[in-house]
Amino acid sequence: MKFADVLEIRNGKNQRQVENPQGKYPIYGSGGVMGYADDYLCEAETVVIGRKGSINNPIFVNEPFWNVDTAFGLVANRQLLLPKYLYYFCENYNFEKLNTTVTIPSLTKANLLQINIDIPGLDKQKGIVENLDKIAGLISMRQKEIDFLEQLVKSRFLGEVAA
Repeated sequence: MKFADVLEIRNGKNQRQVENPQGKYPIYGSGGVMGYADDYLCEAETVVIGRKGSINNPIFVNEPFWNVDTAFGLVANRQLLLPKYLYYFCENYNFEKLNTTVTIPSLTKANLLQINIDIPGLDKQKGIVENLDKIAGLISMRQKEIDFLEQLVKSRFLGEVAA
């Protein structure tokens, strides 16, 4: 199936009119949270991908949010596609091959809607997502261990040099 058959793409909007440091909803760009707003454009469990700039860095957002004009919100048709399944697909898809410019990487809505995605039944998608969530959790845990060990080595080395 094509993206056009299983999701809606929500264009982002300039955040200047809605930005409020005490706002309830995060404002997302392709690099993550950029501020807060009193309104939202995308509901919870939506995938954010960059329209310009960082186009190969999808983000799964668990809460309603505002997306800036350089980011798309990919809203899954939940009768056919689990949002987290879409996220894992996007995480492994090379959006660079759809880049439409030479200078700043850019994606178009028209090109995105033509992407083919294999859609198994919802039960199978759920099983795939559960497995990938477990793997992502293990990777995160191991990365924290590696970061801790790197800090330990640095502190030991710096302690030895200072002594």
